[in-house]
Amino acid sequence: MEMTVERVNDFDSYNWLPLLAKSSQEGFQFIEYMLRNRRDETFQETGEALFIVLSPMGQPIACGGYTKQPHEASTGRIRHVYVLPEARSKGVGTSLLEKMIREAFLSYDRLVLFSDAADGFYRRLGFVPASGEKVTHALDKSSFVNP
Repeated sequence: MEMTVERVNDFDSYNWLPLLAKSSQEGFQFIEYMLRNRRDETFQETGEALFIVLSPMGQPIACGGYTKQPHEASTGRIRHVYVLPEARSKGVGTSLLEKMIREAFLSYDRLVLFSDAADGFYRRLGFVPASGEKVTHALDKSSFVNP
C-alpha cells in the first residue's frame, strides 16, 4: 500500500478525526487520551517522537509514538499505536513500527509496550512477552533485526 510515514511536529497540522472516530468505535480510548493531553505530552522531548501515516490523498490512516519509560533511562515505551481497520493487513502498521523502532533504538537499548489486542502483530516484529507495570511486550536492541 502506498503511504507516507511522517514525524509529527505539530499536532494541529493533521486531521485526527478519522483515527479518533474509528478508535473510539472499536473501544480504544488511547487516541482520545493522546489528543486531549497533547499540550502536556508533546512527544518533542529528547528520546520521544510521534508519527503519523498518511494515505496518498494525505489522509491519516495510522499513528504511533514512543516516549521515555519512567524510571528506566535505557528503556523507551511504544505508545498510541493505531491503524484504521481498512488499512490493516496492508503493511501500514509494520512500516510504522519499523520506522519507530529504528529511530527509538538510537536513544534506547530496550522498548516496552502494553497491548491486550495485538499480540501476534508485535511478536512478528520481534517483541516477546514481558511483565511489569502496564507492560506486555518488550524488544531488546540486540535482538532487533533491522529490515
